[in-house]
Amino acid sequence: MRKAMTATLITLFVLGALPPASFAAPKGGKVVRYKGGLNFPVDMGWVPGTKRAFFTEKTGRIRVMQGRKLIKRPCARLDVASDGERGLLGLALHPNYRKNHFLYVFYVNASPLESRVARFKVKGNRCRSRKDIVANVPAPSGYHIGGQLEFAGGKLFVSVGEGHDPGNAQDKGSRLGKVLRYNPDGSIPRGNPFSKPGNRSPVWSYGHRNGFGLTHKPGTQKLYQTENGPECDDELNRIKRGRNYGWGNGYSCGDAGVGPRPKRPLHRWGAVIAVTDPWWYKGRMKRLNGDIYAGGFSDGALHRLVMNDKGTKVRRDRIIHRGEGIVDVSKGPGGWLYFMTATGMYRIVPD
Repeated sequence: MRKAMTATLITLFVLGALPPASFAAPKGGKVVRYKGGLNFPVDMGWVPGTKRAFFTEKTGRIRVMQGRKLIKRPCARLDVASDGERGLLGLALHPNYRKNHFLYVFYVNASPLESRVARFKVKGNRCRSRKDIVANVPAPSGYHIGGQLEFAGGKLFVSVGEGHDPGNAQDKGSRLGKVLRYNPDGSIPRGNPFSKPGNRSPVWSYGHRNGFGLTHKPGTQKLYQTENGPECDDELNRIKRGRNYGWGNGYSCGDAGVGPRPKRPLHRWGAVIAVTDPWWYKGRMKRLNGDIYAGGFSDGALHRLVMNDKGTKVRRDRIIHRGEGIVDVSKGPGGWLYFMTATGMYRIVPD
């Protein structure tokens, strides 16, 4: 069953073979299309205070959008392996992007075949001065790549899947099945839990299967991850230093997991929704403030995960929209909540 489910989700991911959208508005708002005609975007990043966005396309292009205009020439084009879940995946802007113009992406390099994080300096609409700040991360399978990036507390967090081998998730000497923590230049900071004298480790947390998303609570360093399960147990996790999140050989659906002191998720979906990249929203639409919004790629739903004030519990899961499979959620121009599908970008505005 697990193989059949994985194959189904990969077919959807690669082909975008999803039912036509059937849009429903959240209470007090409406869903409107912002930009159509997109070619399987994966992750977006908005320049704060502007109408300028960057997004990745799975097949290797970093695109630029000014307002609703998609710039014809890509910011950059990377030579990626894009079979299965591989490709050009996560994107993040440096917290001081307005000053340094640094843009980061996670991608699976075609040759040699490996996962990398690259940093670019953007000039005009072109991504220049490329530097691979993280490299040589194995990509042994077309499945369970992970590939998300998030800045929190001035550090760069990288979510890496276990490469379709559960054993990697519990191996603290491997970067597979982990959330990694780096300095913005790719060096390994002090304070990572598994570093040893003379041998710093980028591993921040372990026991992960396939993390498809990272977000943090605005104004804090509280980090959250969405993770895809097998035929069960898609998760939202609160990521903390040194924790084991329980994936590995011998995992059973509904359990805390395997390995030492496994940590249960904040929220668990019993049935797979293929949860993707989330966003903790604090913006102009106050009715939506204070919660995490995550899309399901296989259920086509936008989930509002209602959080307590401390961000330590999920009170409930509310579906506020259902339509085409969702790949990413973010705050964008106007302070509205935006989300992307395989073919377009949408936003929620007051009704």
